[in-house]
Amino acid sequence: MYKSLSITFLALLSFVSTPTVSLAQACVGLDGASVSHPSPDSQIAKSQQSREMAEIAVALFRAGQPNRAAQVNEQIRSRFKLEPKDLTTLVMIQYLMAGDQAAATAQLPKLELTGFGDIDAIFLATRTLPEKNQVDWMLNVVDRLPIDNGKLLWWIVLAELYPNRPETRKIAERMRLLLTEEDRLSEWVNLAVVYRQAGDFEAARSLLEFLAKQAPSDARDISSRIKIAQEFAYIGQPKRALTELNQLNSAIAPGQLSTHPDWTHHLALAHAAINNLTAVSDLLQKLPDKADPDSFSFHAKDVTRSAIARQFAEQGNFQQSQKFLLSIKDSQLQGETAQRIVHHLLHKGQWRQAAAISAFVEPKLQALIAYKAAQANQTAISDRIVAAMRGQDMDITLLLQTTYVLNQVGYYTKSRPLLKEALAFVTEQKIQPLRYKVAVQFADAGELEQANQLLDEQARNFEELSRSQKTSLSMFDPLLLDAPNPDESALWRFFEHVRLKAPDFKPTQRNSSKIEAVPVQRSREGSIVMNLGSLATFYSRARNFAKADQFLQRIPDQYCDFKASILEFVVSEASAAKQPDEAQKLLTKYSRPTNTMRKSLIAIANLYLDQKQTAKAIALLEQALNLKSS
Repeated sequence: MYKSLSITFLALLSFVSTPTVSLAQACVGLDGASVSHPSPDSQIAKSQQSREMAEIAVALFRAGQPNRAAQVNEQIRSRFKLEPKDLTTLVMIQYLMAGDQAAATAQLPKLELTGFGDIDAIFLATRTLPEKNQVDWMLNVVDRLPIDNGKLLWWIVLAELYPNRPETRKIAERMRLLLTEEDRLSEWVNLAVVYRQAGDFEAARSLLEFLAKQAPSDARDISSRIKIAQEFAYIGQPKRALTELNQLNSAIAPGQLSTHPDWTHHLALAHAAINNLTAVSDLLQKLPDKADPDSFSFHAKDVTRSAIARQFAEQGNFQQSQKFLLSIKDSQLQGETAQRIVHHLLHKGQWRQAAAISAFVEPKLQALIAYKAAQANQTAISDRIVAAMRGQDMDITLLLQTTYVLNQVGYYTKSRPLLKEALAFVTEQKIQPLRYKVAVQFADAGELEQANQLLDEQARNFEELSRSQKTSLSMFDPLLLDAPNPDESALWRFFEHVRLKAPDFKPTQRNSSKIEAVPVQRSREGSIVMNLGSLATFYSRARNFAKADQFLQRIPDQYCDFKASILEFVVSEASAAKQPDEAQKLLTKYSRPTNTMRKSLIAIANLYLDQKQTAKAIALLEQALNLKSS
């Protein structure tokens, strides 16, 4: 969630929080220069504000205040000119996020969906429900779509996301009732795909047999005929698949495969599915080395190798999966393919096979494989993965990267002894700046006493150096929040959909000129301020919020942006520690309302709701609403 960042002059300019000091006092950066605050893009600011108001309404629904939530939604509708159908969609999303499925169900008859951003947002909201309820919910929503506005596509997507589930059979039933003889062959083949994903192989086989008899009379739809062959292979009918593939050989003219890489790609997958590796090798030679987006084809040798590697993994043929993974030339694609295969293997509980390709994935996933192997009492494999991660020589950077990801996946029994090793090394080598990193990682591993002890040593060292005018200060970077990924938010998706379709929408004009980041030339006071902020963030990670607050309050108010960013971090750590009282107390340190304060108020209110302290939550939500109009 967090990472260490060097504070540069440009980074300070990027903070958009309102100054926490009086209007007469100007904000300065760590170099002593004044900091300006460019006005944010009005469209983006409007979208962010509407999203935050919608989050407040969700919390009010959770707090049992539907009337007050409705008032907030009316403000959103009026202020942002939402159409009635958009407001209905928004309310459904809010009820889903609040966990009130009955209230969300009541919105279904009112839905008027377009099939684009609005249904995407609802889908993201349903992912917050228990998995057993997600398919039925989305089926009810998709039923509201017109047939020509994405209904079939959404059915296929849902069947792929939720295979081998009773609910997936409902998708097949709906598709079968909807399709007619006039529909294209490809739509009927999609129905066979859904039957397979529902686990009804007999229905899939019967339909494929019927379609195969009809297909030879339609030489135009080669793609669907290839897909029929693939599906026969996927349902365990290799001889029937081979028959279809042999018939395709006579239907495809010589040279066509070189000009139709999509056909070649899917033929290779079909032959791989029946383990016809000679044909796969021949087909790969007909594919281009690189994809050509201008021809609307994204299939090339490595792309097909990647797809075959994943397909073999899903079929349980790990030997061939690994062979095709190793044959991928593009290192980035190879890593992405390995990551997808590892996630599949871990989901299936096949940690041993995952360990065999652990070197190809990112460190955090390597740590997860090691953790899963240890949980399966395979400590030798687990230790081997960790040993490879940290390297043979005493590379302290690599060692701390390893302990960091081990903490991220919860493998504390392995990270703690490695951290003691790291501490001994940095102590022996007198690498003072790394001691705080070790301290923070001890905190992440649950060793709060050890973390606070190390931080106390760092704090005493800082105090001694700051009193000496002749000694240079050791520089520590504070820990700052990473920006959240907006694509994961149902409300973000909804309001982006509303924003992009607005009549007055104008795309943001970005400055194309490149600006190089220039490191801040800090004064001695700026260096002291940096260390104060660093210690505040480190102590908050060690859950010592009293000391974090002490160092925070020592930051002079004229460093208002920097101070606001540190305070944001400390408050977020109190929230992460599920200490809403502590977070709220820290929040009172803001002397003026800011965007960060509004977000923090909402987060703390939700914590109070989790702890059944409804009255406190409502008070904070009202405070956040008052900030909206300030």
